[in-house]
Amino acid sequence: MKKLLLTIAVLASLCACGQSGAGPALTVAGSETIVLPRADQPKAHRPTLERLKREAASSGRPLEEVVKRYATRVAATSSPKPTDFEGYDPAVTDPGVTIDGIPYAELVDLGTIARSEGISYEEAIDRFGSQSSNSQVIDKLNTEFPDEISGVRYVDDQRGLRVGFKGPIPTRAIELARTLPVEVTLIGGKGFSAAELREAQDTVVSWLQSRPEVATMTTHPDDETGHVKVTVQPKMMPDDAEEFKRGLQLPQVDNPHITIEVTLSAESVAVRP
Repeated sequence: MKKLLLTIAVLASLCACGQSGAGPALTVAGSETIVLPRADQPKAHRPTLERLKREAASSGRPLEEVVKRYATRVAATSSPKPTDFEGYDPAVTDPGVTIDGIPYAELVDLGTIARSEGISYEEAIDRFGSQSSNSQVIDKLNTEFPDEISGVRYVDDQRGLRVGFKGPIPTRAIELARTLPVEVTLIGGKGFSAAELREAQDTVVSWLQSRPEVATMTTHPDDETGHVKVTVQPKMMPDDAEEFKRGLQLPQVDNPHITIEVTLSAESVAVRP
């Protein structure tokens, strides 16, 4: 349950030239972008949830309550465990219960998200209900293109997915992206991979851990820009910040498309060398 909430808490922009039938595209700074509009993507097939929506509308009960009643009935018929005790919750007691391929535990999370976002339960399901199935496609992209993927992130309040590539967009990646029920923007020619970005981050972290003038530090790799953003708290704040940063003698990154940006902080940034 926490995993879904953390996943949804994530997350940028770009554009360029595309292929015929793949959606609008422009050319920008040698990069390549293919947009697969949501209207042309496959629709999420949720016949049971659609039926439960109609049941909720006709009965006047909230959809979240109707969904829970249905999950309880499913658990009662598929498991020898009792379901008639007070406080029974199939999301906790029977985590294997699913509705239209969505684990009921995630549907419970979506109720929490709906309240925190100030949206309806129906909209939460529409926006976030495909996260589990989408993650399977994302895993395939990362597995099949480990040296090419530069980053995958949700955008537009989880209504779209942005996938970057170091070089040209692979045809196979377009095929996989066409199976997702969200708008997908594929960006090629970024010049770096996520693996290279992590390697640059690890190199910087390792170096700063050896510097006696550093009290605490934190780093954040930005797969949108190729910047590794570093915040350093010196043991003693210098009069000349630029001179202090030069004195850190950070190692050079091999890939010219990856840059290191250092910011100084007088306050602790939590991670100690």
